Amino acid sequence: MKFSIDKQELSDLCNLVYRAASSKNSIPVLSGILLDLDPATGLTLTATDMEIGIKANTTNIEVIQPGKVLVNASYFNSFIKSVPDTRLNIEYDTQTSKLKVLYGRSSGSINTYQDYEYPDLLLEGAVESFELPQRVLKEALKKTAFAAALNHFRQVFTGVFFELSAENVLKVVASDTHRLAFFQYEMNSDLIKPCNFVLPLRTAHELLRVLNDSDEPVKIALQENNVIFTWKNILLLSRLINGQYPAYNQVIPVNFINQLRIKTGVLAEILDRARTMPRDENLKLQYVQLSLNQGEASFYAYSDLMGELNERVDDISISGENELKITLNTNYFLDAVRVLQGEGEELEIKFSGPFSPALIHNPEKNNYLYVLVPLRTSR
Repeated sequence: MKFSIDKQELSDLCNLVYRAASSKNSIPVLSGILLDLDPATGLTLTATDMEIGIKANTTNIEVIQPGKVLVNASYFNSFIKSVPDTRLNIEYDTQTSKLKVLYGRSSGSINTYQDYEYPDLLLEGAVESFELPQRVLKEALKKTAFAAALNHFRQVFTGVFFELSAENVLKVVASDTHRLAFFQYEMNSDLIKPCNFVLPLRTAHELLRVLNDSDEPVKIALQENNVIFTWKNILLLSRLINGQYPAYNQVIPVNFINQLRIKTGVLAEILDRARTMPRDENLKLQYVQLSLNQGEASFYAYSDLMGELNERVDDISISGENELKITLNTNYFLDAVRVLQGEGEELEIKFSGPFSPALIHNPEKNNYLYVLVPLRTSR
């Protein structure tokens, strides 16, 4: 193997792929990144830990001698990132079994894995289901994935649920049972088969890392217990989470007794201040109490250790019953506000009771909502 490539080109390509490699040492080759050099396809980089796999390629390269080599993904990425911005000459030394990287008058040698059997990404039998603009998939994941559970005895709650209905509406949902984020998008094509799957949270984060805000389509294909995303020169394959996702529609409230409209930026600042309060020792979390009374909204946070915060907001709009007092998880509340902060001056909160879920959304759009379950406290 021998080739020449610009440092930034290789670094960008490597950065797309290397995180799919395993960080564990149980199977050493899975911590590697495979460099596959071919005159027809250029340089292809592949990494997988058998749960997720990423492949990307570039043809902006001078192929001198084709070949394959496997090196440690994390080290290779760090090393290439650290060398000067110049043209790199890279070749595999068969005598030393090292990958030699020449940059200017300097060089480095990287150990390679020998006598390895590197697993192929299993792409056979994949059936293309639908495609989305990159910006839509990115928005859907950005607005929902944060609401999934990091750990839960029901594994489906540690993933993001995709449901494509017969009406060609894509619904993307995530919940940890204390909150739920819901996004929907009307598809343009009429030739789509209904389907659903639960995407692992790690895969959602990897997609968010590499997707951009363009209209370029991402093709999504299903294959047994895998899903495959392809766009441009990138392919990402992921295992899916097995299990039936709960009937999330039953969690979304439809009857309300109060509605509050408030400036999104003002609410974000209040919750940021409330977050400075230490967490409650009984509940082991931070909370804020929201009260509506005679056209005024007040936010109250308390700590035995540090003191209390009491903020009153006048520039609001309230409809429905006159009085309400509800206690909400400060961080979960702020998560929703931050998602909506960039797309509208105001947000709307609908209340179905002091101990029933509240619904938060942008009143100017109908494609996203956030459901937050209140807390029961002694105050």
